[in-house]
Amino acid sequence: MFGIIFAGHPDLKRILLPESAEIFPLLKSFKGEPKGADVVQSLKLIEEDARGFGARLQGAGLEEAPTGDYYLNLGPQHPSTHGVLRVLLHLDGERVLSGEPIIGYSHRHHEKMMEIQNYLACWPNFGRMDYVGAMSYNFGYALLVEKAMGIRPSPRVEHIRVLTTELNRITSHLLWMGTFLLDLGAFTPFFYCFDDREQILDILEMATGERLTYDYFRFGGLDRDVPPELVPATKAFIPGFKKRLKDYHGLVTKNVIFEKRTRGLGVLTKDQALSYGVTGPALRACGVRADLRRDEPYSIYPALDFDIPTAKDGDVYSRYLVRMKEIEESLKIVSQILDKIPAGEIKTKTPKNVPRGEYYSAVEAARGVFSLYLVSDGSLNPYRLKARTPSFSNLSAIVEMLPGCLVSDVVAVLGSLDIVLPEIDR
Repeated sequence: MFGIIFAGHPDLKRILLPESAEIFPLLKSFKGEPKGADVVQSLKLIEEDARGFGARLQGAGLEEAPTGDYYLNLGPQHPSTHGVLRVLLHLDGERVLSGEPIIGYSHRHHEKMMEIQNYLACWPNFGRMDYVGAMSYNFGYALLVEKAMGIRPSPRVEHIRVLTTELNRITSHLLWMGTFLLDLGAFTPFFYCFDDREQILDILEMATGERLTYDYFRFGGLDRDVPPELVPATKAFIPGFKKRLKDYHGLVTKNVIFEKRTRGLGVLTKDQALSYGVTGPALRACGVRADLRRDEPYSIYPALDFDIPTAKDGDVYSRYLVRMKEIEESLKIVSQILDKIPAGEIKTKTPKNVPRGEYYSAVEAARGVFSLYLVSDGSLNPYRLKARTPSFSNLSAIVEMLPGCLVSDVVAVLGSLDIVLPEIDR
């Protein structure tokens, strides 16, 4: 997107643009969408790339050996990708030789968009990257600009932020678990997960007025205060949900069929995970106890008692188990906060402009580390705002997990990563 060539890269290729493209949208010299002749030229380049791929297949002699190795597209329109994702599988019979994720089918160019918006107008962009766990993205953006402006929210705001973020983390994991198990053929947990998730969304709606794509945080505060009934409603929900968690473990965690389907499948080693920049539950499932809420603590997390769940095998089952334990830890955090929310203001006076400089923030989102790097020129708009989302790096590592799997297991491996496509195609 910048036209940079990295010398010595072992697998250098374009991620979003055709190989022969000559436009680089993230450069400041690129002022808008290409039109007219540029569009025609881009379409020609895409067509040439498609022909080139066909030629490579023919060159491999695949048309002469239909019973040997072959290529199969999973997606881009496949229900188990839960988004517009294409995975190009190279198969030998039913066995996967390699798998290559191909992204960009729903790219919205959030980063370029934010260069022409003021800081306040950028809030909705962060609710639409990871629409399932948007509260953490709100958190990351708030911390970034608050650091730049030199302001701090009140203790009341800090408590409400962590409360809503951890509730949102639980809903994210529940949505993942329900759809993941549905892809594997287990229907009952799907309905349980959605039932519990809807109850939490009712609570979040009390606070934010929204059930998805949250736009709740503000610089130095919140959009609005939580209503008095939120704390009693949350307390009433917790006992029933704790019982449901035991049901999940009995129904899924200890299920022999589920264990046989997922143990030893899609293994990612610790070294592989670190080399790809994998974060979140996918990294902790490899035995790495890494979580920014503990390692680089922010907000009120240092004052809270919670554990960082890990597993050691790095397989599909381990990634499931880590997320289940994380739900329990998030519930522990929520329980601690409910009786500790102090009185106070929910808004803080903020400067009009962000001071000139470079700023960085990072938070632990549901899928891993979400970080932001801001270059400010002192104007009303960000000069450059780079978002690092966890799903991009986590999905990249799938090339290490798929070889040796059966084609019927690809959905299980892909689903275990909990990919949200809009945060990749941003």
